[in-house]
Amino acid sequence: MTARNPTTFIVGAGPVATALAGALRLGGVPVLGLWARRAAPARAAGSTAGVAAFSSAPPDILLETEVVILAVRDQVITEVAQMLLGTGLINKRHVLLHCAGAASAKELLGPVAGQVAGIGTLHPLSAIADGKISMRALKGTVFGVEGDDIGRATAGKLVAAISGIVLALDGAQMASYHAAAAMASNYIVAAIDAAAAVLAIAGVAPDKAAQALVPLAEGALRNIAAHGTTGGLTGPVRRGDLATVSRHLDAIRGRPDLAEIYRVLARRAVEIAGRIDGRDAPDRAGLDAIRALLNS
Repeated sequence: MTARNPTTFIVGAGPVATALAGALRLGGVPVLGLWARRAAPARAAGSTAGVAAFSSAPPDILLETEVVILAVRDQVITEVAQMLLGTGLINKRHVLLHCAGAASAKELLGPVAGQVAGIGTLHPLSAIADGKISMRALKGTVFGVEGDDIGRATAGKLVAAISGIVLALDGAQMASYHAAAAMASNYIVAAIDAAAAVLAIAGVAPDKAAQALVPLAEGALRNIAAHGTTGGLTGPVRRGDLATVSRHLDAIRGRPDLAEIYRVLARRAVEIAGRIDGRDAPDRAGLDAIRALLNS
């Protein structure tokens, strides 16, 4: 295997497969191709990523590949790995990596571990909805990496090729890692959707509400990037402003589903605000009163 750029092949044709194929190619990794069972998605992904596309039977070019990345649905990773081993195109010289975030390489690729050179996880800590956009945006992205020694080292080389950042993980903690990723990404979407529903109570159309709230959320994320979650907190809970929080709850009293979301998030904000000390500390009595209100 070459020191920096191992020959690589992608299995899958979804946004993650497309983004990885394109990002690795742009990073100087020789991506020999991309394979999917269905021809149309394979052609589309290959065209977007700028790599050769294959469909139907797995191609013989796999024999020339050193690293195979399984960027397919979590539920079929083991099945696809076993199928590829069964073709004879994958053997002891190959390293198999998967892109699932919630399960370890041992769990998903363990059944074939003894038949390949190494196994590992290569999970982009990124919200990939569009492969074309993400293939360039992946530069500098954090990747969750774990596996056996060879698998981890190989994943690290690929991450380095696209100027990414390796987040070394313990295989036993993958579910916790992925839960954190879901909370920081998927559930941010859910929080904005809930906020848009609250704004709709004021008569703002749902699509307009989301557009209005996104810049506010982006500002909050910039605050976190600059000051951390504690220093980045703003708003009525940060100030210990019981009256305003009470007004909020009164405004959404008719929507118990939204009020529940508000209460859960506000309780966490109270805990964050409680970490602040010194001259900038919020009114402690106000925080205690808000906590009591949220729990009532």
